[in-house]
Amino acid sequence: MRSYRKKRSKEPCPIQEQCRICPYVNLDYDSSLSEKSSKELGLLKRDGLLSEAKVHRTISSPRKLGYRTVFKLAVRRNPDRQSVGRFRLGLFEPGSHTIGPELTPCPLHHSLLRKLLKEIHIVLNESNLEPYFEGDQSGDLRYVIARTNRDGDQLMITWVVTRPLREEICDLTEKLKKRGLPIHVSAMNINSDQGNSIWGQETVLLTEKKFIEEELMGLSFHLGPTSFFQVNPWQAENIYLRIEQMARKLENRGCAWDLFAGVGPISCVLGSLFKRTASLEENTEATSFAKRNAQLNQLEGKIEVLSGLVEKQLGEFPDEFQSPDLIVANPSRRGIHQHGRDLIVSALKKKPGVEFIYLSCDADSLRRDLIYFKANGIVLVELQGFDMHAQSLQIEWLARLKFGELCS
Repeated sequence: MRSYRKKRSKEPCPIQEQCRICPYVNLDYDSSLSEKSSKELGLLKRDGLLSEAKVHRTISSPRKLGYRTVFKLAVRRNPDRQSVGRFRLGLFEPGSHTIGPELTPCPLHHSLLRKLLKEIHIVLNESNLEPYFEGDQSGDLRYVIARTNRDGDQLMITWVVTRPLREEICDLTEKLKKRGLPIHVSAMNINSDQGNSIWGQETVLLTEKKFIEEELMGLSFHLGPTSFFQVNPWQAENIYLRIEQMARKLENRGCAWDLFAGVGPISCVLGSLFKRTASLEENTEATSFAKRNAQLNQLEGKIEVLSGLVEKQLGEFPDEFQSPDLIVANPSRRGIHQHGRDLIVSALKKKPGVEFIYLSCDADSLRRDLIYFKANGIVLVELQGFDMHAQSLQIEWLARLKFGELCS
């Protein structure tokens, strides 16, 4: 039997066999990490993508459990008739829309989120709300999305509902506060569509405060209900430190691009090193917070926040940003659109010495994009994995590329 199949002496997850989302959670951590890293590196080796690259060891997660500061859970009818309660909050089983097991015992969630899950069942079952039923699109509550900060002293909850339910959601929020939960932000997102999208078009803030606060690398960030931020801030900090190290080595630090910038954590890292940084993001709430975060960190004069799709920016950047010295991209698991890849290739070929740092959360889309870059003369110089989603099958990959001959 292979070593990565060794069981832990004490299994932390009582629902792993029913959930199956995190196959390694009850197995030995180090050997499991080695196994999944090797598997994804094998995928990248198939096309000779690593032949000239220096591959560093994968960085383990600072927290193996309790690291997830966000959950995004479907709300459906409780299929277990023997249990008490009308609501089931969980993830869909892989490849289906069948709700999985109740996630209250999940050991990957931050302790404050586990407490929230326990209390939220009580207040939901005391309410007049009904869980969403996809069969006839009936019910009130479709999803609950919650985020806390590293310190666990602030909560932000977004309730995805089928129709406006301000009074009912405000009542739930107040009841949770009375049960000792530090809710700073409560928001209602209205999604009446029949499709599979989690988010609707309209988000209504129900609290006076609009954000929770997080701190990484001595930088302060405000986070809103619909904008992206890494689920594992302890490991995100390691990645941002590595990006900072790479950027510091550049001889020319005039201009940088931060593509798919979110609320601007990488932009703020680059803002302290470069004369000017273009921070590009398509989510309008995120761009608003990116501007605020630049101001919080006294970098507003060095960071220009731009709103738009990466794939539509060829020739569209302001004149002062037409010729970057560094490009950083952190796309979704879909990777970079072909027109976005064209944008990056064009910038890398424009002048010597330009570097490209690619942070990817999906090995398949990373492989596709690296094949494209290689065909256009863009060389993979180094690659390092980071265990952002500990116990899952997923690795976050940080790649450094440049045009032309291999350079260290």
